Amino acid sequence: MSDTMLDLRDVIVVGGGPVGLTAALWLADGGASVTVVESQTAPGDLPRAISIADETFRIMDRLGICDELKAETLLDTGSKYFGLNDRLLAASKPLPSRTGHPAKSQFDQPVLEGLLWDRAVTHPRIDFRAGMLAVAVSQGAERVVVEVRAPGDDDAPSERIQAKFLIGADGGKSFVRTAIGTRLVGSTQQERWIVVDLLNVATPRGPYAEFHGNGERPYVLVPGVKNRLRLEFMLFDGEDGDAMCAPDRIIGLCEPIQPGVRPEDIRRAVVYVAHQRVAEHYRRGRAFLIGDAAHLMPPFSGQGLNAGLRDASNIAWKLLDVLAGRGTDALLDSYESERRTHGAKMVTVSRRTGAVVMAIGATKTRLRDAAFRAVSVVPRINDYLRNMRFITPPHYADGVAAPASSPKMPLAGVIGRPLGQPTVTFADGTTGGLDRALGGDWALVQIGDGAGIDARGGYWSGLGARHVRVLPAGSGIPAPAEQDDVVTVVETADTVVSLCGEARAAGAGAVALLARPDKYVAAVISPGDEDRVIAALRAYEAPLLVTSKEEA
Repeated sequence: MSDTMLDLRDVIVVGGGPVGLTAALWLADGGASVTVVESQTAPGDLPRAISIADETFRIMDRLGICDELKAETLLDTGSKYFGLNDRLLAASKPLPSRTGHPAKSQFDQPVLEGLLWDRAVTHPRIDFRAGMLAVAVSQGAERVVVEVRAPGDDDAPSERIQAKFLIGADGGKSFVRTAIGTRLVGSTQQERWIVVDLLNVATPRGPYAEFHGNGERPYVLVPGVKNRLRLEFMLFDGEDGDAMCAPDRIIGLCEPIQPGVRPEDIRRAVVYVAHQRVAEHYRRGRAFLIGDAAHLMPPFSGQGLNAGLRDASNIAWKLLDVLAGRGTDALLDSYESERRTHGAKMVTVSRRTGAVVMAIGATKTRLRDAAFRAVSVVPRINDYLRNMRFITPPHYADGVAAPASSPKMPLAGVIGRPLGQPTVTFADGTTGGLDRALGGDWALVQIGDGAGIDARGGYWSGLGARHVRVLPAGSGIPAPAEQDDVVTVVETADTVVSLCGEARAAGAGAVALLARPDKYVAAVISPGDEDRVIAALRAYEAPLLVTSKEEA
């Protein structure tokens, strides 16, 4: 055994899939030293996840690969649900996203994995241990030690690596999860499904995933870009999974839906059984679980990978703040309370969506179809289904956030939710999303003039907050030399999201929104409300600097 015990890293990430690499890159871009331990020697080439959410694009934009990913993605898609005799039961599409990106899209996972891998292996602050397996984990009060070796040979020499923190992103069979003494709780569905990914499919299709519950063999159809198509079929009891993956059987399954499939068009065929499980704990001491190591969910709502990437961004910014000396242990505890709640909710949504699709037999499917038709005439339920409101973004108002001073406080409803991203004009005359002005850390977003908050000193300076002023469309914008420490931008006339318009409609007057590094709103701050907000945040963020008011 060899030791690198003298080299104390900031974070070890076990697992170099898309979730682990997202966490590693976020941390390394923020200045942390990171070691990635991954058993494979190349990025994954299997198209596992296929649905991507707006927040995932926002995360990838921060990492610098959003445009390349979008070029390989079918953007702005919806879902259609069919019943007996292929009768359309419901068509749904998410409402336009407030994040500045399409709410739902279909992508190719190997493209994402390749982009993340290429960035990670060349990052100066990432020590990428490809072809290495974690075989032991121990932790004490100040550090975590991970023993690694080459996979497949128990007699191969091992090495110990130490870090201040450990992230387990090593999938559903997570070694880290077992090593830190937690387990998945939940159940496994009885039905088996076969996933078929096809190439060279020239048949034109609309931008919708299709869920066909015909009462016989339910199936799912998901189009992609560049003539890609995914088909998923339920398998029946007695059907041999290996035999059903043979090319001739795959071609037979596809023929009624996609005729003319050739063996060379079959990119992948695999049988899976969906799990609906959540880890008992996302944190144990200095170790954290993210992605499939923390939760497993059925694929029917396309939330598994998206939930994992939210995990990655959530824990990454919190670890950076702790490493910077301002984040508290309560900030680290908030990772589990924020992410486990939403992860469990997405597991439930995915399970319920699957139950609709998987109905078998004439009686069950007729009852399901009748229920769909009955509720579709109720406006609120129809809106709920048609706009996919059942897939809700996280809401962190009970997490790292300062509660509203009263329920009637203007803009109180945005606390704990993603910050809207208007299209803005910058001082150099270019236009783009607001995130470009916010940077990668905390930000005080002053809406209009006169919020009366100075981010240059005291608590906000200790937090590393950037001060950004957003002015309504038509306003003049100072030249860069005149902006001092405040970055001023102006909303464009055609922006889909208008923070200035929303503040005006709410009667908010002079107000600032405090955005966390993951672009969730931590507080709404009105003139004279600053001390209350700071007092609420100090449990999570305790920089050494304090405001002069507090010193007095």
